[in-house]
Amino acid sequence: MLIDKVYLPQEEVSDIGLHEVDMRRLGRYVAIAGKNGSGKSRLLARLDQKISYRLNQYLNLKMYQDQVKNQQQYLKSVPDAPDRKQVEKSMGEAQKQIDQVLYRVISRSDAAFKAVRFVPKNLSHQDPRGLPSQSIIANSANTKSPGIDHVAQTYFPYIQNMQNRWWGTGNSHSSLSAEQKIEIQGEYEKLNGLIEAFLGVRLDRSADDEATIFKKPLAEARLSDGQQIMLQLAVAIHAQNANLDNTVFILDELENHLHPAAAIEVLERIDECAPNAQIWIATHSIPLLAYVLSKDPMALWYMENGKITHAGRQPELVLSSLLGDEERIGQLHAFTGLPAQLAANNFAAESLVSPKTLSAEQTDPQISQIYKVISKKYADEKISILDFGCGKGRLLEGLAEAAQLQNIADKADYFAFDPSSTDKSTCLAVIGDNYENSVDRYFNSESSFFQKKDDGSIDVVVMCNVFHEIPPRSWLSLFSETSLIGRSLRADGFLLLVEDQRIPSGEKAHEHGFLVFDTEHLKTLFGITEADIKTGKFISDDYKSDGRLKAHLIEKSLLAGITAQSRCRAVEELRESAIGNIAQLRGAKASYRTGTLHGFWTQQLANAFMFLHEHST
Repeated sequence: MLIDKVYLPQEEVSDIGLHEVDMRRLGRYVAIAGKNGSGKSRLLARLDQKISYRLNQYLNLKMYQDQVKNQQQYLKSVPDAPDRKQVEKSMGEAQKQIDQVLYRVISRSDAAFKAVRFVPKNLSHQDPRGLPSQSIIANSANTKSPGIDHVAQTYFPYIQNMQNRWWGTGNSHSSLSAEQKIEIQGEYEKLNGLIEAFLGVRLDRSADDEATIFKKPLAEARLSDGQQIMLQLAVAIHAQNANLDNTVFILDELENHLHPAAAIEVLERIDECAPNAQIWIATHSIPLLAYVLSKDPMALWYMENGKITHAGRQPELVLSSLLGDEERIGQLHAFTGLPAQLAANNFAAESLVSPKTLSAEQTDPQISQIYKVISKKYADEKISILDFGCGKGRLLEGLAEAAQLQNIADKADYFAFDPSSTDKSTCLAVIGDNYENSVDRYFNSESSFFQKKDDGSIDVVVMCNVFHEIPPRSWLSLFSETSLIGRSLRADGFLLLVEDQRIPSGEKAHEHGFLVFDTEHLKTLFGITEADIKTGKFISDDYKSDGRLKAHLIEKSLLAGITAQSRCRAVEELRESAIGNIAQLRGAKASYRTGTLHGFWTQQLANAFMFLHEHST
């Protein structure tokens, strides 16, 4: 990603009324929401300045670093140097320059990137009909410079020039080669496609060889403010396509003068033409925020009174700032809420799609639950944890926040395992924030784990929202003595299964979809007795006492209780639970909530039936 972190100390932003800015683990999108006057635009303006400074001064970086190094050596070799104060002052100034380049806008990318403001503010235009052909061509070339501020004076000439070139390909006396004609025709069609996508209309040409839109010459079309902005954006994206990659787009209130669907269309087009770009947005638009969060759930930031905080885990902050109190938020939910039948259908449709990997959320209730259960069991002991199915490192990130002032490395020895390496870089970054040698703490195979770790070296194996994604046919081997879990756990170690008992969306995790086990089903699966519960070998935790978020701590000795027969009995019990819940829901008042639950239990019933049909003994 172009920008991974932004750090602006108080003294560098106080002049514009902002508090210290510390934004970390940034993704492709960064969406900043907040009330008018909260500081969004001021922050983006200062970010623009810092990126420009970084780009302009990067070539001088080595000079500053050499200066500091040489002056340090001088002071070390001449402790009583008469000019010490002057040298120290000079060193401090050089170090400030280094800090501005390296430690304000921080990137892991080696690419040189630029910032581009990409929201049109100027609604004036230049009529190409009054320009000589050379001026039209020159203005058209200027449009290709990255940015949007200059496009207001060039976009009509650009359109006219593109159309003139396209029109010339039909001239039988043209000196253009066949390849050149095809290229020009293709570029003009791309421009027309963008304009059609943004404005719903294609360009045309008058008998006087004028480019027209809505059957009028460009300058006479009486375009609305929103249409002018969309046309400028369409032209800028087309003209600057080759120069937009490795760009930080700064979109300050893109929704001004634009329909929400049009603003989203702009983002989609930027996505297509600049896959290595990063997009920063300051907005009040809930549809725009919803789109961004569908792309990156952790992209949301909240600004209030000049202070910015990450809100990816607290979207209610943004909703309340944009909508007002809970009543108004409820009114929005009521307006956008779907009927129960559609909710059930949506859940069923989602059950045909593979599950998504989650990132940590602030005050994530499941992580808080895990922290509580582990802390209660192990008190002040430092323990070793294996995060089975670690994904993006959500567990570690959440535990580090739950530990608050205490360094998580002092409380837990964390290791991560995931058969898939899809999210490896993200997880390693989270580990690197909390431990040294992050590579030695991340594994994609059992063999690589035991090359680094001993048998019986783990106190707790955590499976958070993982168990329901594992095919039942794999359960016996998963919990065997020779498995990763069986070998890694100490004799008195525990498996911690944490599951959302009402997963909010369907997923096709394996050939039988998903199976979410509650306490009764786990007891049957592992043959757990009352004595096991009394002696603390099996502990169940209901986070909010509503049956939704459940955690089960299972001692290693109990894992051997699983058999092919207990597996079938447990799935049979789940099937009966599904039947009972479906019957109850069909007698309840229809709502989006009951529709979603009906979809969940219908899938549970179907998935359990399919497994039993194939494996019942």
